[in-house]
Amino acid sequence: MIYNYRLNSDRRLERNNIGTDGDFLYLLQPSKEEIGRLTERFGFPFDYLSGILDNYEKARIEGDDKGNQLLLMQYPMMSDTGEIKTYPCSIVNTSSGVVIFALNADFELPGLKDVSFERERFAHQMTYHLLFDIEARYEKHLAEFRQRRQKIEKSIMKSTKNDQLLDMIAMQASLIYFEDAVSNNLSVLTRYAEYLRTHSQDGFAERIFDIQIAADQSHAETRIQLKLMENLRDLFSNIVSNNLNIVMKIMTSATFVLGIPAIIVGFYGMNVPLPKQEWGNMWWLILVGIILICGWVSVLLHKRDMM
Repeated sequence: MIYNYRLNSDRRLERNNIGTDGDFLYLLQPSKEEIGRLTERFGFPFDYLSGILDNYEKARIEGDDKGNQLLLMQYPMMSDTGEIKTYPCSIVNTSSGVVIFALNADFELPGLKDVSFERERFAHQMTYHLLFDIEARYEKHLAEFRQRRQKIEKSIMKSTKNDQLLDMIAMQASLIYFEDAVSNNLSVLTRYAEYLRTHSQDGFAERIFDIQIAADQSHAETRIQLKLMENLRDLFSNIVSNNLNIVMKIMTSATFVLGIPAIIVGFYGMNVPLPKQEWGNMWWLILVGIILICGWVSVLLHKRDMM
């Protein structure tokens, strides 16, 4: 689907009729026919937009001899499996000044309708807002990962279940996607900033450099969190094993202590003559003896840290 926006008299975006005549074109899950119409209309290569159809497409920057420029970035999004994966999106600055933003998954556009654009700098400003929003999404998810990891750290000491482990596996998988995607995005932003310093005179390169710094920080934090998650998984495995060992130790000790009454009662339950068998208070004597012996054994096991 192609959504067409144009700048109104207040220099703000407003929806136009569906088509290819506008200042900003938003392609959401486009078909190959729609991509073909746009590539023919603006004269840039077909793969500028078709790359978004491959979820494993890597970030890159390209340009052609007609003045069209592609920024293919990777943005984070929740997948059907519960992991946060990264998907490609295309930002095409056409030679005619039209900006095209295309992706193959649901994506809520940032609050662009409230932004006042300058028509002469519209392409640069729109590109900046889109790149900034993509980077902000990484920072948001990284903050969520940090909170989830801290929550796991607080509950991990008492856990013998798999819930935390499954959550850690999902987070670690997401961080692996993040590390690759942020690294690729950072490379594109670096090359784009270098290109702008050579070809742009309106200070736009410095704004892209700010996003580049934020992306570099996100990349560093992603690597740190990934390392922490690896250590946390190892710690979790050790803690779970230790907790299970403690449970087994307690169960073994309890079984040993509870076996004492069974032996004594079984001994006096034999169908043969036994000492004091006919004494009326023998039952109480056996009960007291069982309690004393079990108590003494329990104290002995506790002192030796076996219970």
